[in-house]
Amino acid sequence: MPVHRDNLKKIVHDAWDTALESPDPDNRKRSAQWVDALAGQFEKNYRLERRHRVFWRGRKEKVPHFGVKELLFDITVCSVSTTLSLQRDPQRLEFISDCHWQVESEFSGNTRDVIVDMSKLVLGSAENKLIVAAQRDEEGQRNVLAQCADIAMCCRTNVFFLFVSHPRDWVDHPSRPSLFEWVVGDWRQIGPQSD
Repeated sequence: MPVHRDNLKKIVHDAWDTALESPDPDNRKRSAQWVDALAGQFEKNYRLERRHRVFWRGRKEKVPHFGVKELLFDITVCSVSTTLSLQRDPQRLEFISDCHWQVESEFSGNTRDVIVDMSKLVLGSAENKLIVAAQRDEEGQRNVLAQCADIAMCCRTNVFFLFVSHPRDWVDHPSRPSLFEWVVGDWRQIGPQSD
């Protein structure tokens, strides 16, 4: 089943639970565990569709036909189609025909880094875009969301903002993720944080 607004919160929480199962002592590796877990959930939910591909740096192997693991964003979910090669014995060559998700994850406490990563999402054509940032107190989250509002408007597609605990807090103080959606010029939380 593809990932969409109605199941995104469950997918995020499942990925979060997976990332917390055995946190590495190194914060950078924890951050990579988070991206791996989230990408794994996307792959799990798109696996029944043979035409889908999920790209991310932590993949165990390169994506067949593309020869890469990561493609432009921390996580990219695409559909592929094929065209015939121009060889004497033509072969089917895959190409990206549609982009479903672009995901950027930035745990820096510096909001400039969040702005830069969210700006990357404007560049792509995905129907859904997700930015992940380190959780802050309620006022801090409101400020970051307000700061990112103009960028969300520029995305012109479905935009989601997810706050998760910084990797340094995973052992002693992890909080459940907080998911927001950009709707008609404002951020709206998807379900209560405690779900």
